[in-house]
Amino acid sequence: MAEIEKIDKEKELVLSATRGDKDSFGELYDIYAPKIFRFIRIKVKSQAIAEDLTSESFLRIWEYLQRKQDIQDGFKSLLYTIARNLVIDSYRRKSSQEISLDDDFAEFLLQEPAKDEIKSKERAEELHNAIMKLKEEYQNVLILYYIEDVSVLEIAEIMNKSEGAIRVLIHRALESLKKKLDKM
Repeated sequence: MAEIEKIDKEKELVLSATRGDKDSFGELYDIYAPKIFRFIRIKVKSQAIAEDLTSESFLRIWEYLQRKQDIQDGFKSLLYTIARNLVIDSYRRKSSQEISLDDDFAEFLLQEPAKDEIKSKERAEELHNAIMKLKEEYQNVLILYYIEDVSVLEIAEIMNKSEGAIRVLIHRALESLKKKLDKM
């Protein structure tokens, strides 16, 4: 019952935001900013870049809301899609440069929901390095499903695939991650 109320509240906030209500958009920001930041932060490794891309994600969805009227059911998916695309653009701009791992990145991972499975800073760095060696599609599905706790249905919307394809991707990504970790 609480989940339905949460969904209805979110739809109400999105509808108000499409009408230009900045307070409603602020509430949506408060709900999603930490999640979007975490998603981006894991992908880009740099706190400053993650902050910039998170801000850009919300700027773009605000602009989108001002042009469109009916995205209440797809707000979360659209927001993650925007964030994912910004990360890809960031990779393209920096493709010739090696981005160094921030000193605090392992500590950041240790603060996240998966922290019970990560026992040490070294293990966090090892896990991150292994994830970043996976192909982009595998990275996205693992981060969204296991770290961001996004449902298979929502991941399917974000990645424009069927639910069955997402389940297969999760399985394949886990197998690939396991192989990478075994080699380390």
